[in-house]
Amino acid sequence: KLSAQMSGTTATVCVHDHTHNKLTVAHVADSTAVLGKKVNGAVDGIALTRDHKPSLKDERARIEKNGGRVVFDGYANHRVYAKNARYPGLNMSRCLGDLMGHADCGISCIPEVKEHVLTDEDHILLLCSDGVWEFIEPKEAVQIVSDFPKEKAMNAAERLAKEAWDRWIREEGGSVVDDITVVLLYTR
Repeated sequence: KLSAQMSGTTATVCVHDHTHNKLTVAHVADSTAVLGKKVNGAVDGIALTRDHKPSLKDERARIEKNGGRVVFDGYANHRVYAKNARYPGLNMSRCLGDLMGHADCGISCIPEVKEHVLTDEDHILLLCSDGVWEFIEPKEAVQIVSDFPKEKAMNAAERLAKEAWDRWIREEGGSVVDDITVVLLYTR
């Protein structure tokens, strides 16, 4: 049995309304949705979500208003803690689970929701965990998967995941690799 008191997850959900040719994206934490565009043969990647980090002004204000505190960890991240405690130490300001962080620190499970009407330029949607985005920018991710035809979507997703893995190994000396998940959808 897994306790949700001090463990949680990110979530990114996308609904494709084919009737109105519209995407609705809802998310918490840092699993980013990226839309791939193709204009005059060139590809670009546009983030449809923002990472919910405690260093963001509005996120920090909510945390502090609700009894939490944001502390720089001295390495690379701002982390959320209860007012007079050393937990939960999350480097995200929204998530599912981590119930003690919700109760004591102002962490939220309320998603941000965004709509995007698809255009003829939009051709790929990526929903990826933060392990993909640590060392790969949205445009590069779209370039990597755009090398594959629609019929080879699984191969394209595997290629992006492997590239993310290889970069973690290279950048972190093989000592750590974050979670790597790739969901790929061709929108046309």
